[in-house]
Amino acid sequence: MAQLQPIEPPVSPLLLSDRLISLAEQAEQVGCTDTARDLVRLACSVLDEKAKCAPRPARSRARGYRAG
Repeated sequence: MAQLQPIEPPVSPLLLSDRLISLAEQAEQVGCTDTARDLVRLACSVLDEKAKCAPRPARSRARGYRAG
């Protein structure tokens, strides 16, 4: 009989981004600046992709606001 594997919850984009930035800091400390730069870009893209997927809140105009 096969054993069931526990299902792990998905990792939040904020946590993933934080860990990538921590790795980037460590990479920079040991002189791997290109790798550090790539890790920071990846961390930013994780948050950017999440922002693209999230619904945007409806805009509301404040009273008395005039464009122009």
